[in-house]
Amino acid sequence: MTGRFNKRAILKRTLSATGGLRLLESLPTWNGLLVLNYHRIGTPDGSLFDHALWSATQEDFDQQVRMLASGFDVIGLNDLRSALDDLRAGTGRAWQSRRFAMITFDDGYLDNFEQAFPVLESHNVPGVFFITSGFLDDGRLAWWDEIAWMVRTSTRSQLELSRRWIAAPLSLAADNREAVISRLLRRYYRITGHETSAFLDELADATGSGRAPEGTADGLWMNWNMIRTMHASGMSVGAHTVTHPILSRLSADEQNLEICESRLRIEHELGDTVSALSYPVGSRDAFNDVTRSALSQNGFDWAFSYYGGHLRARSDLDRFDIPRVAIESDVTLEDFRSCCALPHVFARH
Repeated sequence: MTGRFNKRAILKRTLSATGGLRLLESLPTWNGLLVLNYHRIGTPDGSLFDHALWSATQEDFDQQVRMLASGFDVIGLNDLRSALDDLRAGTGRAWQSRRFAMITFDDGYLDNFEQAFPVLESHNVPGVFFITSGFLDDGRLAWWDEIAWMVRTSTRSQLELSRRWIAAPLSLAADNREAVISRLLRRYYRITGHETSAFLDELADATGSGRAPEGTADGLWMNWNMIRTMHASGMSVGAHTVTHPILSRLSADEQNLEICESRLRIEHELGDTVSALSYPVGSRDAFNDVTRSALSQNGFDWAFSYYGGHLRARSDLDRFDIPRVAIESDVTLEDFRSCCALPHVFARH
């Protein structure tokens, strides 16, 4: 207990207990666009990688998609402009409900194809898959998964990095390793692009695990044939950079390269235009005016952030900061229903 009441949690419990949430779900309580973001579908099951990336089991994802399909117009990237125009006009002529939802995935994990794609097809709704092109091409381990891998495979009892990274030693007791991974990821988010290799190399030495060997990421990512199959079936595909850096930590030339090359690579494989990008990490400080300029110069129409929120009807649109809500493994069906019924309360960061 923190001693501080969580008003949103109290409201959610009250609505659920009184049946108010069911009533709200049946009423046109809001109009707008709610964009949900997932990463992985399934369960960690002892994985050495970052457990926080699993968003839902396939069963939970199926329930969530069923709920969205019954109460929203679920759209893909090709529908986005029409939906937003409809919201701004306030007519509702082009769409059934003017309550729009978009289901998005980041990175390009294999389970997106094996677990998520069949669910989306079974409910006849589109999904949007933002692909980190370099992961598919090189089969490399993502930096967050490598950080988790180094901590989980360490045989040491304590982690001590130079003070430039972490001020005090960290216990590697079994029940503390998840917290250590989280701490290290938060530190990584704050360093510049030129420091990342030094950080990972020092962590490799400090854990005694070394850098993850070649082949560690085998079977982790989709391949381009899978991406083409999903695209041909009506799924949308967008860019998520080449190597998944925090863009705002890079120079203008480096940002432009990550943004431009990811788009060109995906377009080459699909033979179709890529109109949207989702920002790696996606916090407010993960992109900047330099990023926006690079997006504009490279012909992107949309970019998606990742710090909560939704678009209300007739609200001012920032096409390079379309908000998304994180769906994580601790989100219950009740949480999900609350977010869909009252996103202005529950979809905030």
